[in-house]
Amino acid sequence: MYKTRNKECRNIKKDIHNMRGITLIALVITIIVLLILAGVTIAALTGDNGILSRATQASEKTEEAEAKEQVQLAVIGSIGTDAKIDNNDLKDNLNQIENISGVPGTITDADYPLTVTVDGKYSYIINKDGSIGNVVKREGIKIGDYVNYTYDTVSAGYNLPATQSGYSSNQTIAQTTGLKWRILNIQPNGTVDLISETVPNAAVYFQGALGYNNGVYLINDICKALYSNSSLGLTARSIDLKDIESQMNETGIAARDAYNNEGVTYGKTKTYTGSYTNYPNLYAQENGSGIDTTVTKTDGIGVSDDGYTSPTDETSTKATNLTVTQNLYILSMPANYFKDNNGSSSIVRDMLCNTSYYLASRYAACFSTYAVFRVAHYEPCWHWQLRYIQCDRCWW
Repeated sequence: MYKTRNKECRNIKKDIHNMRGITLIALVITIIVLLILAGVTIAALTGDNGILSRATQASEKTEEAEAKEQVQLAVIGSIGTDAKIDNNDLKDNLNQIENISGVPGTITDADYPLTVTVDGKYSYIINKDGSIGNVVKREGIKIGDYVNYTYDTVSAGYNLPATQSGYSSNQTIAQTTGLKWRILNIQPNGTVDLISETVPNAAVYFQGALGYNNGVYLINDICKALYSNSSLGLTARSIDLKDIESQMNETGIAARDAYNNEGVTYGKTKTYTGSYTNYPNLYAQENGSGIDTTVTKTDGIGVSDDGYTSPTDETSTKATNLTVTQNLYILSMPANYFKDNNGSSSIVRDMLCNTSYYLASRYAACFSTYAVFRVAHYEPCWHWQLRYIQCDRCWW
């Protein structure tokens, strides 16, 4: 009996020993499997395509979609029954969006395309027609860089009849060859604006009401005819006020808005009731104009819009009185008026302000004894001033 029990005890101990060995092996295998699983889990959680990364990306896309939706709702809520954006409503609606930047104190047609940013990282372009686009970042280029742009060769020049320019004789504007081109502006949508290093060597003259009515259209059309590249689908146009003002910083814009000289205060309306109340017909279509009324137009065209789809033979009309919104200003243009200034210099200022040239823009002003309507002009001999030069017989 004793021997049998002793043998059973030995067998039990042996079994326990064997069980202990199996348990240790199983434990090691289990640990290895868990480590492998943990590695797989960590890899699935982390990395560029990991769950955590994808969750972060999804969260950011959701935030961006919400930001864009807020901007879209602000724009939609600003469109009136005429299917056009009301600039005042747009300003108010955009300012309701939390953490938005880029909204001007006063939105005008010249501010389009308008770029706004939500939460400091989601930027959108609002176009004048109400469409919204994303900002495109361009790498490897900067303002002031030279670009190898070639334009179509035109041998005949541009024929400008007196019946369109208002000048005393017909004109032929020849193409200037060998122009070099630089980057003036990189638009939020990724497109690039170029400017010739020097102004084309050709004089153009406008005169009277015809000159005012057709000036902007003709200046742009001359550039289109002489400096486009048809094979690339690139269309040239003239520099206008929007190009200059879009490069000016808050200091420069504040100086423009503060202009006050000879009875002309920028942005203010003034009514003229004297004898010289003729106005170019196009002016009646412009924002800020008031023909025989003190209520000025707010749903018209801007000073840099062509106004006509082809040259007109319309001249002027006489009013009883004219209410004119002043958009004349004469400023010195130091480097610190421009966004790219570094305290003492500005590449943009140097590119824009190196010689005399017409701008594809108009202006109106109301002095004490007459109202004037003219095509805008830049004249550097006035100590780097953006100045509108009188063209003969542009007033009545």
